[in-house]
Amino acid sequence: MSEYRATSQFDVKTLKLGSAMHMRNRHPVFVVIRYFYLILVPIGILLLYLGDRMFGFLCILIGPVLFMRKVFWQYRLIHGSKSSPQAGQELHWTFTERRVHQESKGHEKNIQWRDFDDRYLSPKGILLYLERDQYFILPKSAFSSQEDFLAVSKLCETKIDPK
Repeated sequence: MSEYRATSQFDVKTLKLGSAMHMRNRHPVFVVIRYFYLILVPIGILLLYLGDRMFGFLCILIGPVLFMRKVFWQYRLIHGSKSSPQAGQELHWTFTERRVHQESKGHEKNIQWRDFDDRYLSPKGILLYLERDQYFILPKSAFSSQEDFLAVSKLCETKIDPK
């Protein structure tokens, strides 16, 4: 039986990658619409030029704020994670055909493949969902080789049935 190992960090860089992947997976419309919010700025300038000051200023102010929602959301996620006991720690993963084993300082957990609700596979990493919005992040850099990353991706693809 093959065993694959990975070591990830519970840090800001990993959390940002995970939140970006999660948004692309669960909320793809918002990722695309986000850039349309910037159109409100030239519309606001046009409205100012045409004499509608109130809606002009409103568009100029609201467009960038709506565009920056992702940054605000990531800030809240990162700020909230600082109080976690896992913050700053290394997470050691072992993947086999039967289960996933996660270990860190003072924490050890075995997870059966059937316990995962969903997965998202990307060239940048893997998200393993326990619930709709609760996931583990495994960046590609957590694996010692490209072959291990591809093997674990294949395992996730065959073992986790998206619900």
